[in-house]
Amino acid sequence: MVYAGVTANNAVQIFKDFSAALPTGHLYRPDGIAESAFADPAKGGIPADVQAKVKVVIATLPADQYPPQGQTFFADYQREFGESTPDPYAIYGFEAMSLTLDAIKRAAAKGEVTREAVVEQLFATKDRQSVLGSYSIDANGDTTLTDYGAYTIKGGKLEFAETIKAAA
Repeated sequence: MVYAGVTANNAVQIFKDFSAALPTGHLYRPDGIAESAFADPAKGGIPADVQAKVKVVIATLPADQYPPQGQTFFADYQREFGESTPDPYAIYGFEAMSLTLDAIKRAAAKGEVTREAVVEQLFATKDRQSVLGSYSIDANGDTTLTDYGAYTIKGGKLEFAETIKAAA
């Protein structure tokens, strides 16, 4: 079963129901439920017997697979929030804001900080060194990053299983 929703869309109950209906089936899910509210039974998430059937694919990797800037991000995050494994998109949120601030700075250096000028600078991003690694923004506004993480759930937590290298 492939689910394309978020936790708030009754995902926990849907996964329990499908698990019961498909005792030997595999349950795949997207990044929209890669959070403790779905994974951790103590927070209302799926029970252990359902966890064993679930695989999650998200655009984030485990902390140890990021460059030094990424390592610094995770160390700072743990120091600030006391959490060694933040929800997967914490690092992307950090980089999105860093990129936006950089685009504003580049637009200002060209003498114009308008919405159009900032968007132009976002699209002009090439070989940016970041917490995620080096990337560019393509003509569609996507990053050139192509690695995805496949995770299982054990003990109510996402556990990295493998890196999936998507075609560019």
